[in-house]
Amino acid sequence: MKHRVEHLFLAPFLLFLAFFELYPLTNMAVRSFLDETSQAFTLRYYLNIFTQPHYVTAIRNSLLFASACSLVGAVAGTFVGYIAVTLPRNQRNFLLSLYSLPLTLSGLVVAFAFIVLLGRNGVLNLIVQRLFSLPRDFYFDIYSWPGLVVVYSFYQVPLMTLTMAAVFENLDRSLLEASRNLGAKPWQTWRYIIIPILAPGFLAGLSIQLAGMLGAFGTVLALVGGAKNLLSIQIYYHTSESTYNLPQAAALSITLIILIGCVLYALSRMEKKLRPGG
Repeated sequence: MKHRVEHLFLAPFLLFLAFFELYPLTNMAVRSFLDETSQAFTLRYYLNIFTQPHYVTAIRNSLLFASACSLVGAVAGTFVGYIAVTLPRNQRNFLLSLYSLPLTLSGLVVAFAFIVLLGRNGVLNLIVQRLFSLPRDFYFDIYSWPGLVVVYSFYQVPLMTLTMAAVFENLDRSLLEASRNLGAKPWQTWRYIIIPILAPGFLAGLSIQLAGMLGAFGTVLALVGGAKNLLSIQIYYHTSESTYNLPQAAALSITLIILIGCVLYALSRMEKKLRPGG
């Protein structure tokens, strides 16, 4: 009887899951197979994704953009995480608390902040131009692909730092001491002990970043609108613009979900193989 009463507390969660997760996903999947006018079953919208060049380009751009942002964030975040655990506890806690702030900010706020700092007439670009007497048309372009990678690093580096700081903190120091006692050089300690131990945590953090970046939307839209062809932008335009086509948007959304699932599955398999005893 006691367990039955406890199960009742799951009801709000199950209702939320049903109405805000399962129903929208099911409805979206069904719509992606129904013709917009006749409501007959069709695979046309999925065939469009893999035959029309702008959709193929959107998939390619999403994968490349997500990979670039995630790798920059993963590498930089790993180094910052390593530095963080070498600091005294008070300084480390302050740094990690500071690094958690970007994760709470709206994408729109971040976009306008970078426009002020690194836009064509941004503060940092103007300072560099005046310091080095550079022409006005010489500036860092945050509206380019490299610029967008830099902007999204504002999110990715802190996220990976928080992940890797925990991994470094839990690193077994006795293994490092044993390596030194046996005469291993620093690079050998990193190559044969630290990197294999950190690899599963690194891949776990990388998977979190990739999943988020494949669906990157708000900041990109605020900065460049539809100038950059990404899957998320294509979905947005098919639901709110003159190109309104809900079944096509549903098919693109399902494709994006499957793409994220495949990437996460591949990284999960790699993480299990690298895990000690995996």
